[in-house]
Amino acid sequence: MATQEPSPPSSMESNKPGFPKKILGNKLEDKHLCNCCHNILRRPFQAQCGHRFCSYCFNRTVSNGPQKCSACIKEDIFEEPTSLLKQGCAFPDNAVRREVENLSAVCIHENCTWKGSIKDYELNHEGKCEFMILPCPSCKERIRFNEQERHNERECPERTLNCKYCKEPFHFKNIKAHDEICPKYPMICEGCAKKKIPREKYVDHIKFCSKFRTPCRFHVVGCDMSVEKEKIHDHERTYAYEHLNLLLHYIMGMKVSMEGLQPQGLEVAGHKLLELQQSLRELEARVSQLSTTSSGPPLHSEKTKVVELGRRCTELEVKSGTFENVVCVLNREVERFATTMEASNRQHKLDQDKIEALSNKVRQLERTVGLKDLTVADMEGRLREMSATTFDGVFVWRISDFAKKRQDAIAGRAPAMFSPAFYTSKYGYKMCLRIYLNGDGTGRGSHLSLFFVVMRGLSDALLKWPFNQKVTLMLLDQSNREHIIDAFRPDVTSSSFQRPVSEMNIASGCPLFCPLSKLDAKNSYIRDDTIFIKAIVDLTGL
Repeated sequence: MATQEPSPPSSMESNKPGFPKKILGNKLEDKHLCNCCHNILRRPFQAQCGHRFCSYCFNRTVSNGPQKCSACIKEDIFEEPTSLLKQGCAFPDNAVRREVENLSAVCIHENCTWKGSIKDYELNHEGKCEFMILPCPSCKERIRFNEQERHNERECPERTLNCKYCKEPFHFKNIKAHDEICPKYPMICEGCAKKKIPREKYVDHIKFCSKFRTPCRFHVVGCDMSVEKEKIHDHERTYAYEHLNLLLHYIMGMKVSMEGLQPQGLEVAGHKLLELQQSLRELEARVSQLSTTSSGPPLHSEKTKVVELGRRCTELEVKSGTFENVVCVLNREVERFATTMEASNRQHKLDQDKIEALSNKVRQLERTVGLKDLTVADMEGRLREMSATTFDGVFVWRISDFAKKRQDAIAGRAPAMFSPAFYTSKYGYKMCLRIYLNGDGTGRGSHLSLFFVVMRGLSDALLKWPFNQKVTLMLLDQSNREHIIDAFRPDVTSSSFQRPVSEMNIASGCPLFCPLSKLDAKNSYIRDDTIFIKAIVDLTGL
């Protein structure tokens, strides 16, 4: 037996709130507005309190459980439980939907000249207008819809580029910073002027480039000349006397400094002493060479000074020997620490990459779960509809809480109710009933009005049209004595019985089906606040 519980708005039917008010210009009417988002109704549903909501807005409102109707509260007509919004208490208001979809609309975006109906706007223009202004997902700049591709490729400061040298990706704003560290960036040798040397190979190049200018080895004692590598030996032979004088002054100054040298400075001193010893040995060899080819007091005097300096350097070397060992130990510790830091940095980068991959996977799973939830909700709605469906042309509609629903109809909160769909066969005509508990048309306020509705089905292309089967409507006497019966054969010229082009045709039936006076007195049609409506479709000829 069919139960009276209208299917709730399907979460798959619409995932948007109402249409923006601006698309109607100055033709806006309150009856076309959603009582939740206050925009133009999209897929309107009528709650049992009589107020209308977008399908999306109604689903969102009742997703966390029953909610009080804010419109009832605002109008000071709140009445429990009628004014409570909950799953199963609303039905699609297709009459209002057709009325809204046929309204004339204009595009809300500046400079766009599109015009048409709201239905055309939703199907063919909404979200596709080339004048639509959207924020760039990267830089947040507001741009036109038709300029997105050019902006993303040429203008967006947050766009990602691939380096033409190393092929690695980087943000456009970091182009200069990337050029400073790019290992493939082409460089020019300052010596030989060779071009397009990759940065990673530049150091190796200048080690062997004979034209590269390098500081003189005696720059530590004051020689400030830079010389090409291939001419370094000629420079040292030419300036041997000047180098010797610089070295003498430097060592004399270092002697004074060493007398008060603190332990932390001895490491540096040790290294400098080694350098000076090497330089002294080279100078001694050159002075000896010069002494064999020249004579005179100046060279003999300089040789004596060199011997004296060598002796003093030997004494300083003994004093700094102890500290050299300490420096070696410290160097090993520094190297070990640097190795540990490098390993930690590598591990940190691997962890960051792994976290990013997991975050992307979580986002993907969340999207998948959301789609599954929508599918489950749709399947639940279809299952509820199928549980009340019959396929033999006979349908019994059980309407419970009759007194309350009739009061809702009298108050105008829910003047009409739709039954679940039923069929003449599995692949036959799809139909439903529509009842007005306080009457409709000529029967308003005096009769119960009952109508038959032909709906759009999946097998309509296989059926004969117009619909021409006899329909019998009954209000059942629950004592099985005197049923109220009315029957009619369809008017084949009426649009109500042609092949449906929308969800359902215009209802046709009996506005004076049953006097309300019969239901007010003591009767056997209402038991336990419940009535039963039966519809029989003659299957002859099918």
